Amino acid sequence: MQSRFGWGLSVSQWFIFLLANALALPIILGQAFGLEGSDITGLMQRTLMLVGLSSLVQVLIGHRYPVADGPAGSWAIVFIVMAYIGRAQGFAGGEILQLLAGGVLVAGAIMLLLGLAKQTHRLLFLFTPLVTGCFMLLLVVQLSGVFVRGMVTDPQSGVMTMPVASIGLLVFIGVLMCSFSRHAIVRTYAVLVGIVGGWGAFVLFGLSATAIPSNASGIQLPDLFAFGWPKLDLGMLVVAVLFSLLLVSNQVAAITAISSVVQGPQPTMKDALNRSSLASGISHMMAGGLSTIAVVPLPVTAGFIQITGDQRRGPFILACVLLAGISLFPAAVGFLSLLPAPVANAALLAAFIKLVMLAFQLLTKYPLDHRAGTILGVTVLLGVGCMFLPPDLYRHWPGLAQYLLGNGLLTGTLIALVMEQLWRKSA
Repeated sequence: MQSRFGWGLSVSQWFIFLLANALALPIILGQAFGLEGSDITGLMQRTLMLVGLSSLVQVLIGHRYPVADGPAGSWAIVFIVMAYIGRAQGFAGGEILQLLAGGVLVAGAIMLLLGLAKQTHRLLFLFTPLVTGCFMLLLVVQLSGVFVRGMVTDPQSGVMTMPVASIGLLVFIGVLMCSFSRHAIVRTYAVLVGIVGGWGAFVLFGLSATAIPSNASGIQLPDLFAFGWPKLDLGMLVVAVLFSLLLVSNQVAAITAISSVVQGPQPTMKDALNRSSLASGISHMMAGGLSTIAVVPLPVTAGFIQITGDQRRGPFILACVLLAGISLFPAAVGFLSLLPAPVANAALLAAFIKLVMLAFQLLTKYPLDHRAGTILGVTVLLGVGCMFLPPDLYRHWPGLAQYLLGNGLLTGTLIALVMEQLWRKSA
């Protein structure tokens, strides 16, 4: 039965997974920058197109694994910090987005050059199992709060309500239980079943919007440089260079995670990383041109594949093409935006369990002696601590300091990198 209609269901499931990872951030960023409704709709359209095209580029010429690309959480934090800094200084949202587009293009150029020269692998010595494990652990801590909050928050009222929290929790438990089923077809389509069932529950209990937005019809091509030509200053240039290191770390984490669940012949880390860097550079260039947040390979895809057991490239490629194609139709984008955020967040949270397991496997790959334990402890304490610092506390500091203090993942990863290199192992 699975082989008879497995491709159609697999494409649908991959499509919804790509969509679920892409929907929330354009709305959050649009509100942070004070954009009008039409601008937010355009931002969502361009983000969906970028997710589809970037994932397609990665699977065809990049690392070549079926890994979903999605809006980078770390870039999102930089965008939000910049929104508060810029608006406090009297700049319009569009002006700030021009500066951010410049930073994304610089990071993309660095990744593109490293990929073309096939030199990205020379940075692998920086990303030991300890550093990669710290990165994954911080990533889980940072995003788990986002997903849990999204899972229990009513999209209409903006507060936690019992019906919404109950449906979100049931979707989370349902996806987990389906992934443990004795029946292969139930395991394979666990995420699809959870999202469709949760969306149905939202409609049944009147918790979801019912009218399809009708602000546009037909085909609409995305605007290039929608907020104007990119700009750049010294602070954003430094952030872009630092982020290039974080992008490499993210790629190492994604390739490590996916290679642990995919069976069959696989490329070496060296080849996969060099190709992924090239594709990431292309993706960031597209993000700068489309005036949207950059996307990165999502390590959480490993959890999705482990839950579903579906590692085929064909359905994934079709889902990427479908998402990029549908983004050209504003009416379709409006309909897809009705997917309840709590349902999407609950399904994604279930996929994060594999990432937690992999983080601890990497951290314990070698004995946690005094040196490794201290590096892990300092990284977690300072990285997670920065995540809880209220923005008002450091709003009067220089821009670069605000980027670092507001981004625990970036700060923690940089601390782990520096300590791992400066504190040599005893003979």
